[in-house]
Amino acid sequence: MVLRKFLTALAVVLVLGIGILLVVGDYVYRTGTAVLCGIHPYHLGNTPARFETASQGNGPFKGSGWDRWVGHDLSRWWIPDIPVEEVRIRDPERSVTIAGWWITPTSGNSKATVIVAHGINSSRHNFDTLMPATMLAQAGFNVLLIDLRDQGDTTCEDSRHSAGQDESDDIVTAAYWLKSAKAIPMSQIGVHGVSGGALAAMITAAKNPEIAAFSLEAPIFDFNKAATHEVEYQGFPGFLWRAAYWAARVRGTDLMALTPSDGIKRMGERPLQVLHGSADSRVPYHNATDLVTFARAIGKSVTLHTFADADHTEGLLLEPDRYYQELEQFFSGALRY
Repeated sequence: MVLRKFLTALAVVLVLGIGILLVVGDYVYRTGTAVLCGIHPYHLGNTPARFETASQGNGPFKGSGWDRWVGHDLSRWWIPDIPVEEVRIRDPERSVTIAGWWITPTSGNSKATVIVAHGINSSRHNFDTLMPATMLAQAGFNVLLIDLRDQGDTTCEDSRHSAGQDESDDIVTAAYWLKSAKAIPMSQIGVHGVSGGALAAMITAAKNPEIAAFSLEAPIFDFNKAATHEVEYQGFPGFLWRAAYWAARVRGTDLMALTPSDGIKRMGERPLQVLHGSADSRVPYHNATDLVTFARAIGKSVTLHTFADADHTEGLLLEPDRYYQELEQFFSGALRY
């Protein structure tokens, strides 16, 4: 009798404990994955023709290190004289309409085209997405710069990002729109993903075998490790990541249905490059080296470009000429023939 009461009490405590953990995990999940369905005020007004860095406290990394870039002159990379078309792309399978800019340089007649995807809680209006897009346009590539779902002007579903699971569908939809609406062969379509956009790009590679090349800026690789770091970055104890994961599962979202390693495995012979700052405080640099180690262990070729002492996406600002060169050389080799 005593043993039975003890076991009953223990079971109640365990159930209550699990319940409390799931409630806390749900809060962490909802907070940690929340994104703005719209354009941040400090990105408003940014277009390919003219864009600026974000204001103090609103840059891609925390701390006073961002202050030196506030008001930094980016005019060299503006493209006021290159045609830019505002487009809307309907997802044929879900009630999502993707907003984008279709940028078509008049120099050269190549069909080589790059889809540029922004990071988490961002949009196509962010300088760190606009800048590589305009670099590519200046190099003569067509560029489709899109807002991923729940961000920018694209359809708002639930104001949360899904760690690339759904966002990757937007990249695939954009690629097939290029094929059908603009007559671009899939063999001449590449992707440049920035931070969370790089995560979505890797999952895109796992889903779609036709997109020809992948360029990744500050990609997450070990998702468990990265998610723990992100939870800590948001101000929570790192161990709550697992509770947040299961809370998401209860809500019907599997944040690890496909992982970055799945994308690398299924990329096959398609060209891959990684660009990463060695002092990245948001997505630590080991993500890049872990990705490269994994890829090479399975026989996958990958090129890593390290930007010394650069924080999150700061390589664009510290070494813009080098960044331009790496993008131009990579996509010229992968898409132009």
